Amino acid sequence: MLGGPPGLRRQVRRSHLGAVFQDPMTSLNPVLTIGTQLIETLQEHLELDDATATRRSIELLAAVGIPAPEQRLAQYPHQLSGGMRQRVAIAIALSCEPKLLIADEPTTALDVTIQAQILDLLRRLQAERGMAVLLITHDLGVVAELCHRVAIIYAGRIVEMAPVAKIFEEPLHPYTRGLLRCLPHPSRFGQPLSSIEGAPPDLRQAGAGCRFAPRCPLALESCRRDEPALDERRPGHFVACPVVSV
Repeated sequence: MLGGPPGLRRQVRRSHLGAVFQDPMTSLNPVLTIGTQLIETLQEHLELDDATATRRSIELLAAVGIPAPEQRLAQYPHQLSGGMRQRVAIAIALSCEPKLLIADEPTTALDVTIQAQILDLLRRLQAERGMAVLLITHDLGVVAELCHRVAIIYAGRIVEMAPVAKIFEEPLHPYTRGLLRCLPHPSRFGQPLSSIEGAPPDLRQAGAGCRFAPRCPLALESCRRDEPALDERRPGHFVACPVVSV
């Protein structure tokens, strides 16, 4: 689809995809009112008239939990709190009824209480609308709470993919195991936090082989030479590592 005609790509993005980004203060236009940004989106993609687009905008703001939605249409992003701005961004992303919502670090710029509210909102909207949600995050706590399946990515490549419970209970890839060891745990109270030795690679100079090999305590010479395939080692559990034994 990425190689298709521009008009076809635009149609797919318009009717099938929605995106929510991590900082609503930069993803929203600061010099346009909330109403202008919502109404413009609806008119551009769904060709609605002014009255219908305005009514639909109010409905969308109400659906994402914004009080007094009619009044919010005349306000600018800086007049809303961070959580309210993110709700507006979600309303815009949902305006064309996408089948897939891509949420890229949607709670990073928010405090913990607001984070929980936004995650609950995404969970409710996913269930009500029957859409898929692709969540991009570095927060494994969010993954455990919200997701059904998870793909662990290192230096741009998927190294492990499985149901969430399997990732936390039986991680296979050395990178996944290292990530989980870095998490605070009551059983390690008072002990120094673990870390993964080394540093991520410079992708401009990434060579052949497994990109985690320079930091991997289990790496073989073949790991540095050949890129490992993502193989299914258990039902529904994929890992890209020749060293892992199941």
